[in-house]
Amino acid sequence: MVDRSFRVKKLVSNIDSEITRHFLKDKNFNFSKNMLEKKFADIDKKFENVLKKNKRKLENAQIKPIHDKFLFAQNGITGLIAPPGSGKTFTYLKMAAQQQELDEKNPFYELVVICSTSGQFDQTVNSFKDIIKKSKLVCIKDSELLDWIKKYQRRVLKYNAINEYVNSKFKDPNEEMQRILEKKHFRNKQKEIEYISKKLQSYDWKTYPHRCLLILDDFASHPLLKNREQDMCRILKKLRHFNISVVICVQTAKSLSKDVKRILTDIILFPGLSEDDFMELMKESM
Repeated sequence: MVDRSFRVKKLVSNIDSEITRHFLKDKNFNFSKNMLEKKFADIDKKFENVLKKNKRKLENAQIKPIHDKFLFAQNGITGLIAPPGSGKTFTYLKMAAQQQELDEKNPFYELVVICSTSGQFDQTVNSFKDIIKKSKLVCIKDSELLDWIKKYQRRVLKYNAINEYVNSKFKDPNEEMQRILEKKHFRNKQKEIEYISKKLQSYDWKTYPHRCLLILDDFASHPLLKNREQDMCRILKKLRHFNISVVICVQTAKSLSKDVKRILTDIILFPGLSEDDFMELMKESM
C-alpha cells in the first residue's frame, strides 16, 4: 500500500524547492539588473561630462543653420542654382558680408574663398569686396582647387596637433592665444613650443573654430565634379571635418552630376528654373 501522505509531502517539498529556486533566480536577476542599470547610469554620466567638456567642438562639427537669415548651412554642401543675371554672385557676397556680424568680435568664417575658372574676382565681386573686411577674402583658380584643399587640410591637422600637445602639457590658452598661434605660421617647431610655453603663463586656453566658406563659382559641368578618378564628391563630403562649408554655384540643375546632387545638404533655387529642370532635380536627388 502506497503511503499517500509521503507522496504529498514529497510533492510539496518539490514545489517548495522550485519556488525557492525561482525566487533565488529572480533575486539574482534583480541584483544583476540593478547593477547593470547602475553601470549604464555611470556611462551616461561619463558621456554627459564629455559632451559638456567638448560642447563647442562637437557643435562646430555639426551640419546646421547658423542663422535663420543665412542661406548656407555650417559644414554643409549647398547647391545654389540660378539663371544668368539673377544675382547669385550678389547673394553669396551678401552672405559673406552678413556672417561677419554674427559675433561682436570675430566673423563666423575667418576665410572666404571664391574658386573660379578665371582665378580672379569678377566685376560684381570687385564692386562689393570692400564690404567684406573682417573675413579674409581670396580667389583661387579652379585648377588650383585640389592643391588648395590639401594644403588647407594639412594646416588644420598641424594646428590640431599643436592644440593636442599643448592641452596635454599645459592649461588651455584662450581664444586670443589661439589666433596668435594661427597667424604666426611657425616653421620652426621648437620656436613654436617656446612661444607657446611663454604665453601660456598668462592665458587660459579655450578652443575656437577656424571656419572657411568655399564658393565654387560657375562650376556647371566642371570636369572636377565629373571625373570619377578625382573623386571630388568624396573629398567635398569630408571637408566638413575641417569646418569648411561649400557652396556650388550653377545656372541649371541639369549641369550637376547625379553624384554631386546626392551629396548636397541644401539646394537653393532662384526664380526662372524650368519645370522639367526642377522635376529632374527632384528625381535624381532621391
